[in-house]
Amino acid sequence: MNDLSPILKFSEVTTAENADYETGLWNISFQLDPGQLLLLLLERQDERLPLADAAEGLVVPEHGTAAFLGADWQGMSADRAALQRGKIGRVFEDVGWVSDLDVEENIMLAQKHHTQRSEAEILDEALKFARLFGLPGLPRGRPAAVRRMDLRKAACIGALLGQPMLIILDRPARGVYADLMAPLVNAVQSARRRGAAVLWMTGDLQIWNNPGLRATRRAKMFGSQMHMMEPES
Repeated sequence: MNDLSPILKFSEVTTAENADYETGLWNISFQLDPGQLLLLLLERQDERLPLADAAEGLVVPEHGTAAFLGADWQGMSADRAALQRGKIGRVFEDVGWVSDLDVEENIMLAQKHHTQRSEAEILDEALKFARLFGLPGLPRGRPAAVRRMDLRKAACIGALLGQPMLIILDRPARGVYADLMAPLVNAVQSARRRGAAVLWMTGDLQIWNNPGLRATRRAKMFGSQMHMMEPES
């Protein structure tokens, strides 16, 4: 990687049909440089796309390339790919909690898996984000016993840990807009100021029209195709 490399770059990415997704990707090209935010409006709120998985190198393009920090995912060894994924924070469309772990353990799981940070260091950072999101501490207990709002906040905390270079937000405020948006936007803007790039996907026009996001670029997803809008002035 050199200093001029985009954080994320899709070059004519097309994916094969897959039963795990409602549609594939067709000829998708875009790039995210440090500090940029691409806001993507989905045609359908519940549509499941392989875009985020392709950005993490978890879906192999049938054509084209997906590159992170200047390197094509498909050219990386398994060990290097795992290390690079430690630089990505992600909120999933349907947050998949490990049911037999406490929420606190779930929050720290990715950092413990992908980095060499101590548990005490990870926990200290997580508690700082918890206060930012208006929580007295990290939610306690198994995910099934924690209310939806607190689980959504916990998912955002997990995605922000470790100063990720790329933050992928897949409908993070769905159903909890009023209580989550202000702290999440503040956290995202802080990450952008230190050089992180953000891919924010939503099916909510309220988020699409939120001026506080200050998106660098906007795009609309219609089926498998992405239509880039004119750059923000």
